[in-house]
Amino acid sequence: QDDPGLPERQVPCCGVLEPAIRLAARNNAHLIGMHVYPGVPAPPVPLPIGSDVVKAVATAQQKETEEISEIFSRMTANQPFVAEWRAEKGPRVDPTSVVIGHGRAADLIVAAQTDPDWDTSPLQDIAEHLALGSGRPVLVVPYVGRYPEIGRNVVIAWKPVRESARAVFDALPILKQAEQVQILEIDEGSGARDGASPDSTIAVALARHGIKPTVRTTIAGDIKIGDEILYRLADMGADLLVMAAYGHSRMRELVFGGVTRHIARHMTVRTLFSH
Repeated sequence: QDDPGLPERQVPCCGVLEPAIRLAARNNAHLIGMHVYPGVPAPPVPLPIGSDVVKAVATAQQKETEEISEIFSRMTANQPFVAEWRAEKGPRVDPTSVVIGHGRAADLIVAAQTDPDWDTSPLQDIAEHLALGSGRPVLVVPYVGRYPEIGRNVVIAWKPVRESARAVFDALPILKQAEQVQILEIDEGSGARDGASPDSTIAVALARHGIKPTVRTTIAGDIKIGDEILYRLADMGADLLVMAAYGHSRMRELVFGGVTRHIARHMTVRTLFSH
């Protein structure tokens, strides 16, 4: 079941479907595919060609929905799990609100990283909105590249706070199946935390679940913590990052500052966010 039957020509939804199918097959899960399409705005004033334009846009949206539905059906055919398809109209500016409503009843949401080429991408911050609004863990897939493995070598970006603990235990089913789990603790100062040894509490807790993680502490130094995490992911050969999505106001970042946003915009591996 490791090959979900990807089409030769990659399209955006395939990148999201591939890890979702792999995880669903491993866990005999119920997989729901969802396409949210924007409503067609009516012209502000009646125009002779207004109805034709609206009809053409609606037809194009219907065709796109049918194409994505067909890809979902083809890629989930003959899989050992139940696959369900949903298509729903949503607001043009914030389609994530529809996904959040459905996602609150899911074990895991799988979504694509915000593509900077999307017209409204600066306004959306999809990964953050889903993680902060749904109350569910969100697996975000980079919008470029293909990543054939997921959850074999997992790195946990750890800080002893509520959000990090939530992320680790939300990821527990994946961690139990991993071949290697590494805990990366970032020291923001100039050495070990206040002279103490690296935090081992989460490693001990995972050991009780049959997981034997290794703990690594790194000093952020003069570069951003987000950049340090991305550098260490490559160095550690990770195929999945597990980290907290920290809540914040625009005036005051919480705990990691802008790390959540930095990783969401510059991720190099699939990332499971949890709040």
